[in-house]
Amino acid sequence: MCSSDLAKVRRQVGLTSLYDDLAKTSRSPRTEVLSFAIEPTTDALAVELGVAVGTDVYVFERLRYAEGEPLALMRNHVPASLLRLSADDLRTHGLYELLRKSGINLKIAKQSIGARAATAAEAQALGETRRAPVLTMTRSAYDDQGRAVEHGSHIYRASHYSFDITLTGL
Repeated sequence: MCSSDLAKVRRQVGLTSLYDDLAKTSRSPRTEVLSFAIEPTTDALAVELGVAVGTDVYVFERLRYAEGEPLALMRNHVPASLLRLSADDLRTHGLYELLRKSGINLKIAKQSIGARAATAAEAQALGETRRAPVLTMTRSAYDDQGRAVEHGSHIYRASHYSFDITLTGL
């Protein structure tokens, strides 16, 4: 293992939140809420969330830090009918913690992981150089009743973050 790997956040792929994972490993998570609003869903988002077009959803963007370093830019959509959310809630708690406190039991998620070059704005927010590599993750999570409870599009600093995946035989 090279010395740069020691500082990386290594995260098992599972139905957990980045905030919870960082807190469990004493990585001092901190969140800056960049935007927070309630908006009607678009056609594509309505399909992802399984709601009617125009349904109100919370839309928020956060910058997550680990040990004082910017780590991830996260954009999420959550149906407004599920719970009461505020920017202050998201500054001090992880989204999945807030969902659990509202009685929502996360059961399953559909997730896609990729990579690309950061835009100038993303690189600046993450403290990287323009066109630096970033990892991408898009997730739709569902509760134990089969309802879509969140859709997220996140990017992570590839220099500080990796996904660990355990594969098993059939």
